[in-house]
Amino acid sequence: MSKRNLIIILAGSAVILTVSLGVTGRMAGWFGDPVFTDEIPAKRPKRPDHRQLELFSGKSINEIIEILMTETAPKGTTETPAAPFSPALLGMLPDAPLPFPAEAAPRDADGLGKFVDRFKRDPALIPTPEEQWQLNLALAALQTDQLKTLETTPSDTHPAPESETFPVRLVPRESALFGPFTLGSFREETGIDVIAGGGSALHSIAAEGAMHTDEGLAAVPPGNGVYPGDFDGDGRLDLFITRGEGLPNSLLRNEGGGEFEDVTIALGLLSFSDTTSAAWLDYDGDGLLDLLVGSLDHPLELYHQTSGGIFQPIAWDLQLWVPRGVRTMAVSDFSGDGHPDFFLGMTGTADRLYLAKPAGNWSESRFDNVAPISQIDRTDSATATFFDFDNDGHTDLVLVPHSAEKIAPMRLLRNGGDGDFSDVTAEAGLDNLTGISAVGIADLDNDSYEDLIIGTGPLSLNRVFWNREGAGFKEVTIVSGGGYLDEPVSYAVADLEGNGTPDILSRDRTGKVRWLEASGAIDSWVSVKVNRAPPGFRVVLSVRDKDWVLRDIERRPGMDAAVIIGIGQAEVIERLSVFPPEGGEALHVIEKIEPNRVIVIDLPESPRQRPVVPLHDKNAPAATTP
Repeated sequence: MSKRNLIIILAGSAVILTVSLGVTGRMAGWFGDPVFTDEIPAKRPKRPDHRQLELFSGKSINEIIEILMTETAPKGTTETPAAPFSPALLGMLPDAPLPFPAEAAPRDADGLGKFVDRFKRDPALIPTPEEQWQLNLALAALQTDQLKTLETTPSDTHPAPESETFPVRLVPRESALFGPFTLGSFREETGIDVIAGGGSALHSIAAEGAMHTDEGLAAVPPGNGVYPGDFDGDGRLDLFITRGEGLPNSLLRNEGGGEFEDVTIALGLLSFSDTTSAAWLDYDGDGLLDLLVGSLDHPLELYHQTSGGIFQPIAWDLQLWVPRGVRTMAVSDFSGDGHPDFFLGMTGTADRLYLAKPAGNWSESRFDNVAPISQIDRTDSATATFFDFDNDGHTDLVLVPHSAEKIAPMRLLRNGGDGDFSDVTAEAGLDNLTGISAVGIADLDNDSYEDLIIGTGPLSLNRVFWNREGAGFKEVTIVSGGGYLDEPVSYAVADLEGNGTPDILSRDRTGKVRWLEASGAIDSWVSVKVNRAPPGFRVVLSVRDKDWVLRDIERRPGMDAAVIIGIGQAEVIERLSVFPPEGGEALHVIEKIEPNRVIVIDLPESPRQRPVVPLHDKNAPAATTP
């Protein structure tokens, strides 16, 4: 071989080696921030935000956010960009459901008049279907006879009530709430409070519906999501706040009296990512809440809470690997084995449904993605809502596209047990529902079967469906008064005033929160609050109706450990039982309860000790042993 050819070969090999090292180093983060693929890294990966962790060492969460907001704000201002506005026509129409009541005045009658005049001035102008619908709305709001004004425009804005047999009407209540919100008992009292403004405002609600604002959260920078959970087991709900675009999240410990302390950095939860969602869960059944956090640009992380109260990232240890793209998540023990399973709505890739596979040793626990065999074939950020629509004790699943602009329909999947889902959308009368922006679950008439409140795109009719005792759903949008035209992006339901009727709070894309209260001939109920309950516990009511038929109603309260349960025409609650998530012997039993009352149960405090997770890695935060 000539010397020239040898030199060429050696040079080519060097180039190949350099490129290979560059790619490998880039993937591993040797020369900058790592870029991950779907393949699980062989070694614990370097955190993508390692540079920010070093840069902001020693600073508080508020200081970090102030610096980052200043650096990224448009030149000449440090203010957060305003939320996008809804279509202009929506702000002109009455703030009322269709058909608009005679007393519902337009918010901008002059603007509506100009909108209509545009079509009157040009008879040759043929409106598009969308413009035709908007014209109908404008004419209906002005109390004008549409057919006489524009004969080519059909009347769609005066739909007749579907069924006068539905006893519930959704009555609007005064609300000044704004921004992402959550519900729960955040003060020492037993009532329900509202944390709004993305975690920056705590509102308590009096029996008559009046709101009082505490100042304990006034200095908290708002986030894009708020997630309550009593992570330290002191009986007070704490708060995890997520933030996007690289701003750090916050964990706020509830100190009582409306005061909160930021313990994010002290407990190992400082991170910098485009966080989209989070969920509290006890993945290993030790009684301590762990935290699942998803983002668009960083790997999914499961934070394991040690007996010392420190949160340690262990997703990679459990081979729970999702490199990026998590848009939303929902947690439920859909397999019924006492261990939390969860759904991930993804963007740009297939959604995932994870079944927990627990083990005696924490490091041997696993989560299997069963979406391909569970008829979960959504892609691009479907949102999920778990609920037991037929009261058979198995958690069912509603899937909708992430955006109301998606043409994919909503799907209802029935859980036959062990997480074996089947599509019953058409059978349940919910087929061909598209353009959905959010789904809320509420037993509007307290018959023990949970109904559906469905948000749609702007200027489209939001819809309400009545659960016919698990056999299917019947639309009651008009008769219930739920046909508003805004675009809800989230719902929350609770009995805010303690009177046994569900209150529905919905937030639209502008951040405004609407409050509707169910009223009318509503069935009996019982409200249950369990203090020191294990995460994932179950409440089972055994009730007798007027014909002396005995049946069971099961509910799994959320992190607030409080739930209102409709019991239909039952005249007596024979038994109320509180079960641990894995079943077995009841933790507490009460016999012979009269309906329409609030039950508060105090469980004894259980021991919460276990070894600290032994993560021996320089990239992992140090654990502290109690």
